Amino acid sequence: MASDAARPPVDDSGPAAGSAPVDSSGPASGEPPGSGSPTAPGVVRTFDHLVVAVPDLAAGVREFELLTGARTVPGGSHPGRGTANHLVPLIPRGWEGAPLTYLEILGPDPAQDPALAARSLPGVTGLCAQRWAAHPTGFDAAVARADQAGVDYGDVFDMSRHTPDGGLLAWRLTRRTPLAHGGAQPFLIDWGSSPHPAHGLRPQPTSSQFTTADPAASDPAASDPAASDPAAPAPAAEAPVTLLLERLEFFGPDPERLSDAIRVLTEEQVSVEAAAESGFRATISGPRGELTLTSVGVHP
Repeated sequence: MASDAARPPVDDSGPAAGSAPVDSSGPASGEPPGSGSPTAPGVVRTFDHLVVAVPDLAAGVREFELLTGARTVPGGSHPGRGTANHLVPLIPRGWEGAPLTYLEILGPDPAQDPALAARSLPGVTGLCAQRWAAHPTGFDAAVARADQAGVDYGDVFDMSRHTPDGGLLAWRLTRRTPLAHGGAQPFLIDWGSSPHPAHGLRPQPTSSQFTTADPAASDPAASDPAASDPAAPAPAAEAPVTLLLERLEFFGPDPERLSDAIRVLTEEQVSVEAAAESGFRATISGPRGELTLTSVGVHP
């Protein structure tokens, strides 16, 4: 696990290996990014959400809010999985409108058996990028394509969680234990007739919300004195804060195999770096600068 707050990450991973990427950015609705807008490298058009795991949900939410300046929204519990979550508005850089994407903070549910949470969150000792989801246009077709190509996605499961208003959200997903390629291989999700969780989050601004052209944006303390004090709470904002997904970076000992798996599941090609361990890095940005989160057990 690793995180770098309020500063760009250092690229010490070497040149990318594997197949050259095609355009892998754009909203879940399929609309292309705006002309001239910078896009998020490594983010496929079917990107649904990023899962950030924590060993203690309440403490992890506080830490995330301090590092980013964002406010999270309680999501609900996952019966039988031992976990609960908080949600944060998140859109990939360069995507316009209000795409159905978000960030999930996943941690143990105090109301459930801790042993269940331990099985759902193996190796999670701090704030980390655990995995990410893709929402294919045809879930069953994507699963069949993976079966034909020999991509190990685990199995298909019916999932649900209770929402804070007492409702029940139900969906299907693929799940493999342990995570394939250290979480770098996406799991597939199908929300069916349930409303997408992003609908319940606050309205999202455009992807130009944070820019480095503004000195206050490059120096969070200039516009937010509390940003220089790690003990200070996230500032109350009149407008909702939507975080930006700046990039996803994938790596592993077999770049071609990982790249092929992502291509089969998402029908897009991404770059994969050669590395001793499999995993991925997710860089997000907000009022307090950039934060890079790395897979469980992997150090940048």
